This record gives sequence, C-alpha cells and structure tokens, in this order.
Amino acid sequence: MTDDARPVWVLGGGGVTGIAWEVGVLAGLADEGVTVAPEAVLIGTSSGAVVGAQITSGMSLGELYDRQRQGVAHETSNALGFLDLLRLARAQLFARSPEQAARRLGRLALATPIPDPSQHRRTAEARLPGHTWKDADLRIVVVDAESGDRRAFTRHDGVSLVDAVAASCAMPLSTAPVTIDGHRYMDGGMRSTLNLDLAPGIGPVVALAPSTAAIGPWARIAKQRATLGQSRRVEVLLRDPASRRAQGTNVMDNCVVPALVAAAREQGRREASRVAAALGTISHS
Repeated sequence: MTDDARPVWVLGGGGVTGIAWEVGVLAGLADEGVTVAPEAVLIGTSSGAVVGAQITSGMSLGELYDRQRQGVAHETSNALGFLDLLRLARAQLFARSPEQAARRLGRLALATPIPDPSQHRRTAEARLPGHTWKDADLRIVVVDAESGDRRAFTRHDGVSLVDAVAASCAMPLSTAPVTIDGHRYMDGGMRSTLNLDLAPGIGPVVALAPSTAAIGPWARIAKQRATLGQSRRVEVLLRDPASRRAQGTNVMDNCVVPALVAAAREQGRREASRVAAALGTISHS
C-alpha cells in the first residue's frame, strides 16, 4: 500500500463527552472486527486528539473503554455559560476565513485570565495512558492564537505529547492557550470541530464527529467532505439517538460518561458493516 492510499481516521472534537463517545464507538467497531490499522493516518482535534493519543498508546480499546465506563473523576463538568458562548459567537460573526475567525477567538483567549492554567495540563496528563509519542502517524490539530493559522503536531516535531494534546483542547475563555516553542496555541476546534478536509492522500476516510457545530461555512461537514472529492470513500459517523440521549446537553458533564460510552459501543457495533465497507474490509456482522 502506498502512503497516499493509507486509510485515514478523523477524530473530531466534542468535550468530555466527545472522548467517551469516540472511545465507545471504536470499541464497538473493534467488537465486530473493524479496527484502526497500524499504517493508518489519525487526525485528532480537541477531544479527538485525546482519543488519538489513547488508541496509539498501546492500551487496548477494551481497557480504554473500561476506563471510561468506570467514570472519569479527573474531568471537570464546567461548561461555558450563555454569555461566554455569545462572546465566542460574536467574535466569529462575519469572518471571511478560518484564519480571521481564529485570530478573533485568539484575542479573546489571550485576554482572558485563567486562575490556575496548570490545571489544564494536569487534566491532559490524566487523560492519557502514556505521555510519549508512539510509532504511529498521529496528527494533532492546533490553532495559533495570534496568527490564526492551523498546525498539526506529529511525533517528528519534538513537542511533548501532553503539550500537543493540551493545546488542541485549550478552549478559549475556559483554558489558557498553551505555549509551545514561543507560540500560543489553542483548541484545534477553533478552525473546525472535525477538520475532515485535512485528510491526506486518496485512501478511505472514516470520521467520528461527536459535534456538528460549525464556526463558519468552511467548517461545515458537507463542505469539508466535498473538498475530498466525490470518488473518495468517506464515511462520517454522527451520534445516534441513543448516544444523544445518554449525553444530554452539557458536553463537559463527566457524570454521563459511563452511560454514554456504553451507548456508543452499541452504536459502533451497528455501524461496523458500513465502516468496513468504506475501508474495503469485512466485519464479523
């Protein structure tokens, strides 16, 4: 298989519940024999960056599932309030490009005092079974809070895995941007919660999208899907009704994680045949 034809897994952002949903879906897919191939490219954004680092850590999906099922006491349940969400929405209003929107969001992020910025890194450490990059093509999407440019960290960049994941999860107004090599980086979801259009090559793409929120027209899943070409095999998984009910309305609610990851596992089992078809493999179902 050439590098261009490798399968690509795109893991989107969606808060604490996004981590649980993606782990559950992946566990359910694995139950049916559909797994992430060692040669696959993984693109992780925000909670998807966490999941990408988890599944390449060497810990099995069964073990990762059990960690979620037992509860995630290290997570906080603080969600942004209505006024903060309004500030984020206003910053994006009439932006003509993802970089312009990100620069506006970055100004908010850089100007917001955070009482204990080190807590975010401690949470990132607790989320990860291992703190070193493994031999996998994991690409963690972040956004420069000053320039608005996106970047994807890999194991070749000499950046701490914990710092890369923490930066990709650094949501403006709730978390301070993470400084790496003199740059201040924030949540990769400030470009797109999915970043489906970053899938390289011509190989099949499977995308897990716990959130469909779009910062601007460029971030809409349908628009990003179109950039990959109609002939390319692309399968996008969204939360099914059972997962939505289990999640509730607060994507940062750690109390719903055990029930959500179980519902997501059932969804993964049901979705296995169509994901296998997209990848050109065979599931057990």
